[in-house]
Amino acid sequence: MLSSLSNYLKQRQLIPVITVFCICVLFIILPSGFKLIFSEFFVSTIYYPFTELDRFLADVTLAKSNNIELNQRLIRLSMNMARYTEDHYENTRLRRMLDFDLQLPYRLVPAEVIGLKPGMTVRSIVINAGTNKGVSYNMPVVSADGIVGKTIEVSENSAVVQLLIDNNCKVSAIDQNTRAMGIIRWQGGKLLEMGDVPIESGIAVGDTIVSSGLGGIFPPGLLVGSVVYAQNREATLFKDVMVKPSVDFGTLEEVFVVVYGE
Repeated sequence: MLSSLSNYLKQRQLIPVITVFCICVLFIILPSGFKLIFSEFFVSTIYYPFTELDRFLADVTLAKSNNIELNQRLIRLSMNMARYTEDHYENTRLRRMLDFDLQLPYRLVPAEVIGLKPGMTVRSIVINAGTNKGVSYNMPVVSADGIVGKTIEVSENSAVVQLLIDNNCKVSAIDQNTRAMGIIRWQGGKLLEMGDVPIESGIAVGDTIVSSGLGGIFPPGLLVGSVVYAQNREATLFKDVMVKPSVDFGTLEEVFVVVYGE
């Protein structure tokens, strides 16, 4: 029985060989016209799908390669665009600072904001200019937009600047339109309060507020902000005046320290 099974399997293995042999013999003895028809049929029905599949796979491989290259170029362009945009904004800020520099009869020491000073009662920043650049205690700090604050701690290579939005930083100010004077102080929130403004003053919304020069720290004419609220206070001799600061304290990057006498 095992011998019969072995012979049967051998015969089955010979079937493909015999089939191919018969096809080859048939293909040899057929007339040339039939050979041409058969070859066209073979190419169009059997071989053609494989050639199309190969072409499709080649296209997919090329498309994937092109996609990778395009993505790399897109990333490089995005990075370049981000760098150019940042350079544009920095250039704009520095140009404004140069224009601002021409308007002050003091030496302006440029500095970069390098950190925030932690603390519960003091709102301040740290800049990279100190005694090595002539900076000392209680000097005004400004940006192209106006008053930033004043120095309260100074070391050789850095200084701590108390911001105008700290309730311990006060500036004597004046309304450019009416010449009404008052004291700028921060009482919380996004606005500054201009206190001690006489009730008879004509200060109004939209007026520009600048430093008055009184107090011995901030020179006159530095921009503080614009009036957004002005109403008479009941039963007092003063107005309630609120000022929107001209400086965006959340986006400070470069500042100037105003150095006197040089």
